Amino acid sequence: MTRAERWCLHLCVLGMALTGLAYGWLKYFHQRLGEFGTEPYPAQGWFRHGHIVLGPMLVFTLGLVVRGHVLPALRSPSPRGRLTGLLLAAILAPMVLSGYGVQVFVDPAWRTAMAWVHGISSVVFLLGFGAHLVRRKGS
Repeated sequence: MTRAERWCLHLCVLGMALTGLAYGWLKYFHQRLGEFGTEPYPAQGWFRHGHIVLGPMLVFTLGLVVRGHVLPALRSPSPRGRLTGLLLAAILAPMVLSGYGVQVFVDPAWRTAMAWVHGISSVVFLLGFGAHLVRRKGS
């Protein structure tokens, strides 16, 4: 993986994590009481839009990572970081597809289910990404 690909990946993951966590925090813990009941916090929309805009960039960058990092690592005889890497690869599909599902499903039950899947898989991805970085550097 080139240095530019690495920087792009780390910046996309950081941006997605910050906007996603900020959006979730504001959505579920910082609703304001307005004149007609609860209303969203003013910055909530900005974080949501930022998260949605960064999503395709991260998916594109992950495609570059598969070509430049994952495939060569799988061909390598060294098992260094392979377990955490495979965990990241396995959690990508539910994370990406549920994020898309939150945007397109109309039925509230499906949207709620997709939001839960997206939240849980995203937290697992972030923890796995951090563990992968630590394992790769430590070995």
